[in-house]
Amino acid sequence: MTPQELKNSILQLAIQGKLVEQRPEEGTAQELYAQIQAEKQRLIKEGKLKKEKPLPEITEDEKPFEIPEGWMWVRLNDIVVKPIKRGKSPTYTSRSDILVFAQKCNTKAGYIDLSLAQYLDESKLNKYPPEEFMKDHDIIINSTGNGTLGRVGIYHNSDNPRGLQVVPDSHVTIIRTINLLSYSFVFYVLKYYQPYMEKIGSGSTNQTELSAGVIKELLFPLPPLAEQKRIVAKIEELLPLVDRYEQAWTKLEDFNRRFPEDMKKSILQQAIQGKLVEQRPEEGTAQELYAQIQAEKQRLIKEGKLKKEKPLPEIAEDEKPFEIPEGWMWCRLESISYQIGDIDHKMPTAAGSDGIPYISPMDFTRNGIDYDNAKK
Repeated sequence: MTPQELKNSILQLAIQGKLVEQRPEEGTAQELYAQIQAEKQRLIKEGKLKKEKPLPEITEDEKPFEIPEGWMWVRLNDIVVKPIKRGKSPTYTSRSDILVFAQKCNTKAGYIDLSLAQYLDESKLNKYPPEEFMKDHDIIINSTGNGTLGRVGIYHNSDNPRGLQVVPDSHVTIIRTINLLSYSFVFYVLKYYQPYMEKIGSGSTNQTELSAGVIKELLFPLPPLAEQKRIVAKIEELLPLVDRYEQAWTKLEDFNRRFPEDMKKSILQQAIQGKLVEQRPEEGTAQELYAQIQAEKQRLIKEGKLKKEKPLPEIAEDEKPFEIPEGWMWCRLESISYQIGDIDHKMPTAAGSDGIPYISPMDFTRNGIDYDNAKK
């Protein structure tokens, strides 16, 4: 199982109510939902929240999996205190006191990077009501673009050490949950949905978009608040262990990738150092073999089959790259070869399929010489 698959498995158990036990004394999701709706009605009456059209009822065939008895299915829009919508198309300037949060600020690595934000032209501030400015614990969903669509992040005030105001641009959607919920639990649910949201965008190949309407209707498995907090605690207990697993898994993958080549090199190294098989005195010595080779070369020279060459320099001790067994000896390659030299660089005239193969560097492979494709 890959590290990402393990993370997905943990999140899946979490949102299905299988990561921690249910405790009846913590109440039910139905009771929590009633409190949430009462709080939303209060905010609507005070003019702090805009009343929206009710979303369609959740049907049985929409529910993707079973949840515990004390939980309930709701739509994401039922648990927010800011209308779910994309940000505005900004007008930029070279410098101001307001940053524009772009989808690239919600990085693939899983953290928020405001150093990638640009500055908003403050002459356009009248377009931004107070609720449009980002707040601590806002959840961000990237809403456009292949490769970034559906990516989920969470904004913290600590991501903004300069303390500048921040507004979202038109390529991100902000989810601001009601304070009766664990924002971290909502974040982890949406994080689990991330691969799903990557697939439900619409539009052209070059500009796929995730509409606010689709996000509003996302099904959300709602547990009691106390259980939400226990689930978050368990997830955050397990994730560092997954990170450690990822480090070990990455090392193992790297080892498996390098192993065949490293193994081959190791075998060859052992072989040329005389460590791959044992030495047997009854097989003679390299010195005896070398004498036979030189005698054979002298015979070929006398017969005119081999050209006599200048003697090569003696091998110095500091030239020898490693120790070899007692019955071996160091020699120069030319002293045991018939010929070492270049050949005619002219390409031969094609002789048809029955000719002699003419090999060139392009015919050398990792496994030897490819005669089948050599010119003839």
